[in-house]
Amino acid sequence: MTDATHDTDTAAVDTTKPTITDNDDFAPVTVKVGPGGGRTQRFTGRKVGESRQVTRKAIETVRVYVTRKGNFLVHKQTAAWSDYNELGDWTEDWKNWRSILGKGEQSWGDYTTQVVDSLDALRPLVPPKVHLMIVDRVEHPLNHDLDV
Repeated sequence: MTDATHDTDTAAVDTTKPTITDNDDFAPVTVKVGPGGGRTQRFTGRKVGESRQVTRKAIETVRVYVTRKGNFLVHKQTAAWSDYNELGDWTEDWKNWRSILGKGEQSWGDYTTQVVDSLDALRPLVPPKVHLMIVDRVEHPLNHDLDV
């Protein structure tokens, strides 16, 4: 027997800014911006999500931070394979093999940042799975001590 007033497939999500308390682990963050990442931007925040997608044309890394003011900063890095070929002979520097395969921090590509003020505004900027992860991290405490 089911109750028509309760839909178990949907959940109410508060799309306002997250509640920021003094005990949240915020720290200074510096991100690269611009073509080739030649400039930097700084802010105070903490990372709440990350995604990496590798295609035939590029690697796109999306990192999402929540700022001290409760906004979301989306940092995107797009590293086109065609740009990597222009950087030189990759066979000469096998030390960077992890970044070539998408492990660790890639040092090449173009970087952008975008600041949004709600989870609804964040939704079109990140993959659906990352959005769900961020919603969970925003709605629940970072660390929860159980009294069991």
